[in-house]
Amino acid sequence: MNYGKYNGAGTADFCVISPCEENCAASVQAAAGGRHAVLRAYEAALNTAAARGAFPDPDGGAYAAVSLFLPEKLRGIKVRRMLEEAAQRAEELKLPVLNAHVKVLPWISVETAACVIHAPFHAPAKLLGASAGDDIVMTKWIGLEGTALIAEGSRERLKARYPADIVEEAADFLKFISVVPEALCAAKSGAVCMQAAGEGGVFGALWELGARNGAGLCAELADIPVRQETIEVCEYFDLNPYTLMAGGSLIIVCPDGNAMVRALSESGISSAVIGKITQGSGRIIRHEDENRFLEPVRGDEIYKYYGGLK
Repeated sequence: MNYGKYNGAGTADFCVISPCEENCAASVQAAAGGRHAVLRAYEAALNTAAARGAFPDPDGGAYAAVSLFLPEKLRGIKVRRMLEEAAQRAEELKLPVLNAHVKVLPWISVETAACVIHAPFHAPAKLLGASAGDDIVMTKWIGLEGTALIAEGSRERLKARYPADIVEEAADFLKFISVVPEALCAAKSGAVCMQAAGEGGVFGALWELGARNGAGLCAELADIPVRQETIEVCEYFDLNPYTLMAGGSLIIVCPDGNAMVRALSESGISSAVIGKITQGSGRIIRHEDENRFLEPVRGDEIYKYYGGLK
């Protein structure tokens, strides 16, 4: 990892320590860089666990540990703000941050956080894996995390072209970053596989979903939900919204996508059926009469945005 340029969602890992039928002890870790780094790393770790069908037991001694690496010139008030917003979220979830290690590294240029959650997890349903014919459902909208970071970082430039309310709403998209509620609903409503979107956008998440299951898929570009705010932000900076950091969206595989959409809607969660699992290994995005074969996503559009600011 190149910490000097790192400003993205990072990686996430889920490690089961002692599996059993209904509960397990596990360690989940994730990293994030740049604005709201601690909060985003904390949420990404929870999202990773939830996408595997595991949910932390708040009464089982679950806790988070955070390591925050800082460039030399970062102001102390910004550090406190990052830690406080994560602590506030942790209080809401009753999953405290018990350890916070802060270190200044002279060779990095952007703050970077790593969060590890140690917890007993409970699994409301067993995820069996995707099979040909299953439907693919996506929750909320693409590019939420990336849109929020860009809109917050370039408020005045965007307001020179777009109405202020559009820019402010886009900057507030981090309120959608958790996928734990929809993962819990999906796990109880017939999901056989889930993938939390993140770096690489929805295209990256679809590729990872297929690779994890050794399966092909076909998704309809026109059916993938996107907010107008994301379209405007990406148009301004000439970015592809489909490969823009997508924390806040969950890809769900299930036998009956329409039933899943109804179940999510009853829980107040927006979603749409976007495709199907197919035979073979081809991962296809269909747009009108054209088919595009997905390839592993290298990087994220957020890096193009940050590179253009220099």
